[in-house]
Amino acid sequence: MIAELLQYVSNHLDTIMTGLTMAVVGIGVYEARDGFFRFLGKFRGKYVALVVFVGALFGSSLITPMVGDWWARSLPYIPSGQLLGAILVLGMLGVNKAAEWNFFDIKSLPVYGLGVVLIANPELLHAVA
Repeated sequence: MIAELLQYVSNHLDTIMTGLTMAVVGIGVYEARDGFFRFLGKFRGKYVALVVFVGALFGSSLITPMVGDWWARSLPYIPSGQLLGAILVLGMLGVNKAAEWNFFDIKSLPVYGLGVVLIANPELLHAVA
């Protein structure tokens, strides 16, 4: 079961990383919550929100293939430890931003720390495994 999961991740890593990249970018474009829509730091009305949403949808459809191609070319050269570290750091940043949680709380700091250690010392992943 775990071997099949790891094989799946290995086969689709460029797609997974493209999705993560687009999610992190998307979180920063606009913020939509119950009762408000914020773009470029200002609250916007419904019609502006529609234009921004459609523009973001169109823009992301244009850049997603380029991001995917970049990941497909880059992944063979990135050590797995650095990749895991980047996923941890970007994932925690994304979760904290999306849920409006504290970026530097006691639960986030160890994840950032482990991610930074793996980015700086990717060989540690192989030493543990």
